[in-house]
Amino acid sequence: KRCQADAIVLPFWQTKKGVEEASDLGKLKSQAQPPIKAKDFTAKEGEVIWLYGDEPEEKRILLLGLGYKDAITMEKLRRAFGTCSKACQVKKAAHVNIVFPEIEMLSQESILKAMLEGIALTSYSFIALKHDVLKDESQVFIEKLGIIGCEKRTAQDVTEYVQKVSEGVYFARDLTNGNADDVTPKYLADAAKQLGKEYPYLQVEIRDAAWIKKQKMGLFLAVAQGSSQPPYFIVMKYKGSPNSSDHTVIVGKGVTFDTGGLNLKPVASMETQKADMSGAAVAFGIMKAACELELQVNLSCVVAACENAIGSKAFKPGDVYQASSGKTVEITNPDAEGRLTLADALYWTATELKPTRIIDFATLTGSCVTALGTELFALLSNSDSLARELLQAGERTFERGWQFPLYEEYKSQLRSDIADMKNAAGREGGVILGAIFLQEFVNHIPWAHCDIAGVAFMKDARRYQPKYATGVGVRLIIDFLERLVKKR
Repeated sequence: KRCQADAIVLPFWQTKKGVEEASDLGKLKSQAQPPIKAKDFTAKEGEVIWLYGDEPEEKRILLLGLGYKDAITMEKLRRAFGTCSKACQVKKAAHVNIVFPEIEMLSQESILKAMLEGIALTSYSFIALKHDVLKDESQVFIEKLGIIGCEKRTAQDVTEYVQKVSEGVYFARDLTNGNADDVTPKYLADAAKQLGKEYPYLQVEIRDAAWIKKQKMGLFLAVAQGSSQPPYFIVMKYKGSPNSSDHTVIVGKGVTFDTGGLNLKPVASMETQKADMSGAAVAFGIMKAACELELQVNLSCVVAACENAIGSKAFKPGDVYQASSGKTVEITNPDAEGRLTLADALYWTATELKPTRIIDFATLTGSCVTALGTELFALLSNSDSLARELLQAGERTFERGWQFPLYEEYKSQLRSDIADMKNAAGREGGVILGAIFLQEFVNHIPWAHCDIAGVAFMKDARRYQPKYATGVGVRLIIDFLERLVKKR
């Protein structure tokens, strides 16, 4: 017997002849017939319609369309149940029963995972900065789910998994959405310390400007020098497989606000620059999710956190600064600052941690948005196998990437007359040139660069992604890491 709830969700297939139930609905089937017979509900993918029945367990019935059965995928299930979640939010339905759809081509685990991801990823709103408006606009998300027709153990395991991964996504979103005056480099350092307190097996190291200077991270310091906010170098280490030498490091771009420096950004571009630390937020979210899941992997996170500010101390175009690797860099564009902070972070990671692989996340180039829009991130890698595995993880999670080349011929465009190289060479090929620059600092370690400029922060809500910060990258890497464990 099902528990009392605010609503029950009934899934249906769209067919050429009409509508077909996606599971045995029993006596509930008759209550769904009036809108079906009137053709007000055709079960198109994501279509919903509310009914009010006489069931003692629920006040409302929601008919949910899943589209055509032979075209169903996990992504389509995510989208459909994301729409379902939004519909329940409108009705302030906190407790919802769902009749589990029967799909022969997918396992129960896969079906439920997709359903719950769609619900969880839409059950987020950044309200930390709202006050009076909440009195009139209280938000209610689904807090309790009854899954009817799914094996109990599967339901418990998958629910716990999705909840833990989603907490990592929410964490990344919260960090990105916060005020830039609040989410400073020190705030990120404190957030890392807090993670260390929450997970005793997570080792956290916070380094200040004096240490950064001692490491001769001249590029990182150059970007940081214009701000009143001191920089911090943040390292988190998680050893979930201490007997293994395999080690993955996530490096996140942590520019907590980017004015463009002395190449000042236009007003329209400045408004979203609190999100320029989305790469760092993703790295933090990955670490939180990995700790929650107690993944059997060795994982580290490295973030060089600072602001790119304007003022009398800001680093200057035309000047030359030296990286910790010894390379000198001519600054042709102070707004190409992310690659400078990442360069010192990547070199330190490669030389000090000597990992099996490095994956960096950065809102690096406007060229990425021009090339790919807001559906895909740009992936560039010196390892075909690493790139292939990340692209496959992207297809499974629908956090998709598109691979760009790293051809040697591009390197000549970064040649400088007064230094070893320059940091930028105009708009043409910007995505590739940014990665070509970073590649100089990874010491031939297998490395992948994820330019998430187009997918990290959205102007409008879309499917199960909210407006503003998305947390794209967290689910991708958790899936990637889980596959590593299975390959052993």
